[in-house]
Amino acid sequence: MSFLAFFGFPLQLPSDFRSLIQRFYHLQAERIETYRLFEEYVWGHEAYLRTGPHYDFDHYKQLVHEITQAFSGISKEVLEIKERLQADFDRPDLSEHMEKLQSKEKQKLELVIKHSFN
Repeated sequence: MSFLAFFGFPLQLPSDFRSLIQRFYHLQAERIETYRLFEEYVWGHEAYLRTGPHYDFDHYKQLVHEITQAFSGISKEVLEIKERLQADFDRPDLSEHMEKLQSKEKQKLELVIKHSFN
């Protein structure tokens, strides 16, 4: 599933523990793919900006919006999984781990954005 699958297609969280954890791993793979697409676009866009006077900023803004939405959708679903681990499965250890992971992922995204546009 590409990161665009998050738009307009809300996914139901699985009801059993194993499926919930598998969904989490799948979301992490989606996050990696989204980073790859983001970096690919940033470097390609920089080359594009150096080569021509006709810049397609609308396309650029749209892609940044889509990537932002993808990261947001992934984070939202991970937070839902975190809550389910706590409430439905009494696993505060895993819930806390996911909370820490989300914080680290936020820091990483901020660093990637800062590095990409400086």
